[in-house]
Amino acid sequence: MRVWLSTAMLLCLLSTAWAGDDWHYTLRPGDSLWKVCQQFAQSPQTCWGELARYNGLDNPHSLRPGNSLRVPISWLKEKPIPATVDAVTGEVMLYPARGGEPRQLQNGDAVAFGDALETAAKSSARLRFADQSEVYIKPASLLVVTRYRRFLDQQNERTELRLQRGNIRNSVTPRQSDEASFEVYTPGAVAAVRGTEYYLGVDGAETTRNEVIDGRVDVGARGTDRQIEGGYATLARLDEAPIEPVELLPAPAMEVSASHTDVVAVWPTQSKASAYLLELYSQPAGRLLTQAHLSTGHWQKDLPTGDYRLLVRAIDENGLRGQESWHAFSVTPAPPPPEPEPEKESHWDLWAFVGAAALLLAL
Repeated sequence: MRVWLSTAMLLCLLSTAWAGDDWHYTLRPGDSLWKVCQQFAQSPQTCWGELARYNGLDNPHSLRPGNSLRVPISWLKEKPIPATVDAVTGEVMLYPARGGEPRQLQNGDAVAFGDALETAAKSSARLRFADQSEVYIKPASLLVVTRYRRFLDQQNERTELRLQRGNIRNSVTPRQSDEASFEVYTPGAVAAVRGTEYYLGVDGAETTRNEVIDGRVDVGARGTDRQIEGGYATLARLDEAPIEPVELLPAPAMEVSASHTDVVAVWPTQSKASAYLLELYSQPAGRLLTQAHLSTGHWQKDLPTGDYRLLVRAIDENGLRGQESWHAFSVTPAPPPPEPEPEKESHWDLWAFVGAAALLLAL
């Protein structure tokens, strides 16, 4: 059963997210309105005169590094690259920031600043950005795409997301600067990264869980910052600081056997694991086909012919999911039935033939 967003909740989520069809440029030391227009605008002379008015600047010379300028997309000489979705499974809804009716997402659809994406209980989708960063939105999640990087050669552009509930897996492409280029806000914390792979989840109690597979994530809440390295995790309950980093449980030693009838996965249970999260993906599209929480190290399923990847992670007492155990396998068609063997001639048939031949000769 799908839970629709209420109108009030939707307006609350989107009202602060959408800033129109603009590119947001963060000023660096030495920047000025003229330099920005000269570097990015189709018509620098026109841009320079209009940009101050467009941003409501009484004194353009008062700009400082770190200030943000809004530049209309139509003024730019380089076409921005939109974020798009693929690997859509089931019902994934988009709530446009500019208003209008919600619509169901399809592979290849573009996502604008401020759009909200909602996945149903058995649905998922992958969000791709210009710099090849990816966000996999898991089932029963609500994500607002506040802003994202749209130009490959602009190192100071940032991606900002807001995860209201559910789970996402982020793969962030690193860039040259040391500044965080990718931030995810939740009701109780913010996770900032430069380039890494990590999971982020928000449960019904608005507890934020962050598990880092590779790289480093800075998690901040209630005035406390934690640096979470690859192989560690933290959680932040609502209105509380994040806990000290906890080491992820090891990846389960999974063994998979597949035939034309079914697939079976087994792994030894871990003493510190309270459960296991299993996810099945189709290949090569990478669509999430099914997700299950298991109490034992055994899973079996009938599958159609095709290529797949299976992911299993152990879950500790805090609900933090451990290291990834991936296994690729194929389900092949059933072998054709053997050809029937030719019937052997019986001795009775042979003697009948001989007798018939003798009778003809006698006649």
